Amino acid sequence: MMNSVAETLISQIQAQGKEFISEWQFEGYIPMDEGVLLYVKTRQGQPVVISLKQESEDRYHVEMVRNNDKFDRIVLGGDYDVPESELAMRIDMLLGAAKH
Repeated sequence: MMNSVAETLISQIQAQGKEFISEWQFEGYIPMDEGVLLYVKTRQGQPVVISLKQESEDRYHVEMVRNNDKFDRIVLGGDYDVPESELAMRIDMLLGAAKH
């Protein structure tokens, strides 16, 4: 179940046009019950984790974190209540805006 949610989200991002996955220097993912963790890089080359969590049927919370460790989790930015159709664009905006 977790893996299918993650794969569905990744497929939706890929279907939204540009070559987002390759532009983000995608390194892998970890499935979660209601979403996925994407291991990518900002435009400045900093490794980050994008956390996508399904909030409702077609709405998601998107967070960009420096570390995904429960003891050292630094949130660099986020966007909440994101429509499914805007996931890739919003993630791309977060990755481009990162200054750290």
